[in-house]
Amino acid sequence: MSSLVCFPFKEEDVPTFVRNIQSAASHERVGAVICVGFSRGVTWHGILAAIPDIEAVYKKPVILAEKKRHASTGLRAGKGDGMNTALEYFLHHPEFTRLHFYDSDIVSFSRDWITKAEVCTDAGGYDVVRHYYPRSSTDAMITWFVTKVGFALLWPDSVLPCIEQPLGGELCLSRKAVQTLFADRRVRDQAGWGIDTLYTFVAAQAGLRLAEVYIQEGKIHSLYSGLSDLKTMLVECFSAIQLLRHDDVPVSKIQYSIEPPQPVPKRLKQKVGYDIEKTLKLLRMNWTPRQWELLQQHFDPVLVKGLQQASEWPSWMWADEAAWMAAYPVFLNNFQMGDTDWEEILFKVWVGRVLNYTLRDVVRGYDAAIDTLREMVNNTCNLATKREVEMYQNGK
Repeated sequence: MSSLVCFPFKEEDVPTFVRNIQSAASHERVGAVICVGFSRGVTWHGILAAIPDIEAVYKKPVILAEKKRHASTGLRAGKGDGMNTALEYFLHHPEFTRLHFYDSDIVSFSRDWITKAEVCTDAGGYDVVRHYYPRSSTDAMITWFVTKVGFALLWPDSVLPCIEQPLGGELCLSRKAVQTLFADRRVRDQAGWGIDTLYTFVAAQAGLRLAEVYIQEGKIHSLYSGLSDLKTMLVECFSAIQLLRHDDVPVSKIQYSIEPPQPVPKRLKQKVGYDIEKTLKLLRMNWTPRQWELLQQHFDPVLVKGLQQASEWPSWMWADEAAWMAAYPVFLNNFQMGDTDWEEILFKVWVGRVLNYTLRDVVRGYDAAIDTLREMVNNTCNLATKREVEMYQNGK
């Protein structure tokens, strides 16, 4: 019984990437490592040069593959293509029983990450084992405000809102899970950042057994310089939720377990993940007349007024939890991926929400900020469930 470890990559720090390949290849449960590249750039050639020495030391194959296009849509090529390429490779190699995914740029990666997933899978017979880890209070802003809110709003009684890090790229899949994912057209069509949402959703919809293991040292990796770097990810992750909004997920009777977290390192509690002053300026940029027309046509006047203020001077009080929760269904019903004005509106409202949360909640301390995020998800679940009950009663 052996596992295949996959590292999807674009352009990364080659020494870090090589160390991660070595760590994976050194593990007694790992039979091979596959590195799936976006293109044949500097990193590709750096890994190609390192492979002979790695194979000579660890006596295991290291496969270097270029991503294959599986999507039948016009979505941008990206992370999803790389991960789906690994799914297909795994299915054609029955000698492997499990498939692991890890980001190639994780400085804190070690053999222990693989061990935790393998031990958990052995003990519980899980189909999907996800890694989760402590994060700063301003990290994972797409996870919290887009994915977790979307899961809570649309599928409040499922396992989805319970998953700690639904967009995490570090996970271990059984052969059953790989077969389930790759057989789903929705998965194969997710070429970019939406792939993590689809893996999480389809696994839950199929009733696969799920566990989460805790990585105390956290995921130390290359970070974004500001929220503007996350615009494409935001659009693609929201679009993935929008795509799924009419699909059903069973009420949570899935076998699910989560390893309890440990105390959060002090370095994370004191970290703010982006430049606040530069971010405030984003709300004053790239406005078009059509954006104002769309805002006035679809959104609450209070939100529109807040954005008008923010377009002229620093303003963020308008983007509280209630404003975001009122805007979210509007985006679900009207947002059009590929429409630059809709994408800019989504980005600006999300930026405002992140700023509001940072300047109202994060300043009160790490624990208070994280509690606010968890309460937001719980409140969304409760409101969504209450709405479903009322609709059912009215229907009767």
